[in-house]
Amino acid sequence: MDLQLHGKKALITGSTRGIGMAVARALLQEGAEVAINGTNEGRLETALAELSRPDAVVRGKCADIASPEDVRALFRFMEEEMGGLDILINNAGIYRTAMPFLDIQESDYEETMSVNFKSLLFCGQAGAALMRRQGRGGVILNASSYAALIPSAGSSLYAASKAAISNLTRAMAGELAPYGIRVNAYIPGVIATDMNSGAIASNREGLLSQISLGRFGEPEEVAAPLVFLASSQASYITGCILEVTGGKLAVQQPAAAWQMADGSTG
Repeated sequence: MDLQLHGKKALITGSTRGIGMAVARALLQEGAEVAINGTNEGRLETALAELSRPDAVVRGKCADIASPEDVRALFRFMEEEMGGLDILINNAGIYRTAMPFLDIQESDYEETMSVNFKSLLFCGQAGAALMRRQGRGGVILNASSYAALIPSAGSSLYAASKAAISNLTRAMAGELAPYGIRVNAYIPGVIATDMNSGAIASNREGLLSQISLGRFGEPEEVAAPLVFLASSQASYITGCILEVTGGKLAVQQPAAAWQMADGSTG
């Protein structure tokens, strides 16, 4: 299948590791020209070295997307140094574990909402404005979370920030459609990344028991559907919230299906 991504200009926030870096690699393989982003200069340089190859156009921009000034600089970089923007993947986000509702402080609220929601709002706005000026449409993909569907105890603030992203995505899809800009969101399941390593180490069997496929996902398994959504093959998909979760809680007690299968006689 020809995804027709050759020469497309893509920006991925929070892309020096994990899902973001896997998406960058997958887009490069399809011939897109990719800008990666992070807040740590050393990690950014390491990621660029890993992604670089003779036939790839990949560059990096260190920017804190919670800073309006940095966001403006990031999109100036896309316009002036990368030659425009066709695909924006708002992947950056933070997750603070064990934050009971009664213990949330104003500083917690400011940090979580600034990185997870405000930054996505204004990156989306800046990206859409650039796409509109270019007059050739575009695609915006926003990172939501399973917590937007079913919050976990101790993650109320994080869940609220991600639920806001899901509804913002739908509103963006409606408002930006006249400019040929499609907007979708994605919900990763428990993916084997640095961000999830602690949770996997401490509750491996408990987490696996909720996943119909019975295993954790790999970053590349999230990247593949995102590259599809960014392509012309998904030209009639907008306002969608895609779950890439291995069937997390598709049914109650997913592990029961494995027990039934083990006891099957054929």
